[in-house]
Amino acid sequence: MTLRRKLLVAFSIMTVPLLVIGGLTLWNIREENQALRALEEGLGRVRIFAELESAVHRQVLKIRDYLTGWDRGAKREFDWLDRVVRELAEEWKGAVSHPEDVQLAEDFDRLYREITDLAERAFTAYDGGRRDEAIRLVQQELDGRLFPDLDRKIKAIYRSFRVHNVKSALDRLEAIQGFTRMFLIVSVLSSVVLVALSSILIARNLARPVEELKRAMDIVGAGRLDAAIEVRSRDEIGDLARSFTDMTQKLKETQDQLIQSEKLASLGQMAAAVAHGLRNPLASIRAATQLSLRRVPREDPLREQLGSVIGEVDRLEKRITHLLDFTKPSPYRPVTEKPERLFQDVLPTFSEKFTQQEIRLRVDYAGDLPEVWVDPFQIELALLEVISNAVEAMPKGGMLTISACRREQGGPTRGGTDVEIVIVDTGEGIPEDVCTHVFEPFFTTKADGTGLGLAIAKRLVEQNKGTLTIASTGEQGTSVRITLPIAS
Repeated sequence: MTLRRKLLVAFSIMTVPLLVIGGLTLWNIREENQALRALEEGLGRVRIFAELESAVHRQVLKIRDYLTGWDRGAKREFDWLDRVVRELAEEWKGAVSHPEDVQLAEDFDRLYREITDLAERAFTAYDGGRRDEAIRLVQQELDGRLFPDLDRKIKAIYRSFRVHNVKSALDRLEAIQGFTRMFLIVSVLSSVVLVALSSILIARNLARPVEELKRAMDIVGAGRLDAAIEVRSRDEIGDLARSFTDMTQKLKETQDQLIQSEKLASLGQMAAAVAHGLRNPLASIRAATQLSLRRVPREDPLREQLGSVIGEVDRLEKRITHLLDFTKPSPYRPVTEKPERLFQDVLPTFSEKFTQQEIRLRVDYAGDLPEVWVDPFQIELALLEVISNAVEAMPKGGMLTISACRREQGGPTRGGTDVEIVIVDTGEGIPEDVCTHVFEPFFTTKADGTGLGLAIAKRLVEQNKGTLTIASTGEQGTSVRITLPIAS
């Protein structure tokens, strides 16, 4: 995951509490609005019932006014109020929903019908000349029974309103506040935890890698170019650490090359002095020994000793030549060359040894190999050293296989960018602990070796922008792989 994504995840986690609190606020506002709307609807029903109650009381007053004779138009107003009461009653009954309120509405409607029936009987008795009977009927039925029942029913209706509307709305608001309070506490605690997790995430993926990288830079700045830098992240900081590691490795290689160059410069001066001081005496010794060898009879045992002297002089000359070749820079003159030409110029050198040691040669390379961009003289010298080692590894005979093909980083293919030369012998092989040191100058396991052959070969191949690697399975031979760049 990239650093940008990690930061986005961390900040997204930190914004979660804000989103939750924002959602809670919207829910709280909605719930409170619903509670207030329900309370407003309840107040609307109370207002309707208050108008209904007022109209009924006015009807009762009109009954008294008509029977006392104070208002002859009271009967017409009673009938008009009856229509108003019925309309308000229908509206009020349509607004209530609670079962207790519905029952109270039915009870109120029943009492109102009894009052209107009583009024009709009283009006009829009064109009028929039975005024005392009408007044007695009103006093006994209306004042003694219906009006007190109506008053109790009205109080019950208002009490039910307070329970089912006002108290219910207040209880709902209180529950919303309690839930909001609890949720805010949980949200605050969760926010603390999420912020802590985000801080840990940022510290783990940003602060700590930067601190480790800074510590590594300080170590490298102190001169320890071989200090290991552990890269654990795959983000931009990890890329920076890997780039810093590559840079440190290149600096280390450059430093090693400078040290090696200084050593080679000193060694070159010494080698030139040694060669100048030894070659002339060695040439004189060899010439004198050859002259003595010609004068000694063939059956004289001294001839064997003289031959040994000549062989030792030749080995010393070879070591001096190797030493000079390794220490002095070789001029690099690349040209376009066919890979098979490199084999054809080197292999004839070993024809006699192949025959003497009974070594079978197998050359296998594609006929359409591309040309390479190399210095032929340097590559031939490198091949000469490698094949010479392979021949020395098979003193009792064996198979030497040389193959070439086009190569990519993933393996051989016809669409490759390099030419790979593989030299495989069936000799004694190289132990694993020795194989890692074969390219080091002056490292050798041979009694008469210089330890410079493979070191020279590797340097020459790398000077031609190629690579040289060696692999061995101990007792089953050795394989050497040389890659050379294709000519543009």
